[in-house]
Amino acid sequence: MKIFSKDQQVITLLLGLTVLFICLSRPFHPFSSMLRPSRSDLTTKSPHQWVIEAAGAVKNPGIYTFDKPATPYQVIQSAGGLLYKHRLLSDTLYDTLDTGMRIALQASNSDCAQLIITPMSSEKRLVLGIPVKLNQASVEGLAMIPGISHALARRIVEFRESHGPFKTWNDLMCVKGIGPKNLEYFRPYISLK
Repeated sequence: MKIFSKDQQVITLLLGLTVLFICLSRPFHPFSSMLRPSRSDLTTKSPHQWVIEAAGAVKNPGIYTFDKPATPYQVIQSAGGLLYKHRLLSDTLYDTLDTGMRIALQASNSDCAQLIITPMSSEKRLVLGIPVKLNQASVEGLAMIPGISHALARRIVEFRESHGPFKTWNDLMCVKGIGPKNLEYFRPYISLK
């Protein structure tokens, strides 16, 4: 039993070849334009929302968003407050946090809890669209960035450890394997701050 006529088969074959040609002429990652935010989105505008992670001895650990810069106290309140009746020892309780930060409350055996503020993991930052901190990211965190292989990530970290933190984008181009073209590609995913 015939399903397609000879003309329909020729048209289907031509359509298939056209789609194949289009796919092969595009960059390797078909969704790279959707995944890669424009540089203006990441560098010139302030974030519309500040994203902070609350972890440790809070009632509802998780990631919280705020419409304006938040303080650790506000994040703790959003997370339901302290898990136990601990006193919080911190002189940074009312300092504003940058987006992509993580606060962790470590409760000790006494009635005190300690506040530890660090950047979120590179994986979480990438998923949330927050640039990864180049001077703090691990090899694994840098290797998750599109355009950075595991070997290149290792060279970046080794260079950073031997020469100190990167201060300018030109410093990053001193790493073997990084030129202006690939730097321009992965620059929206990283920050020097």
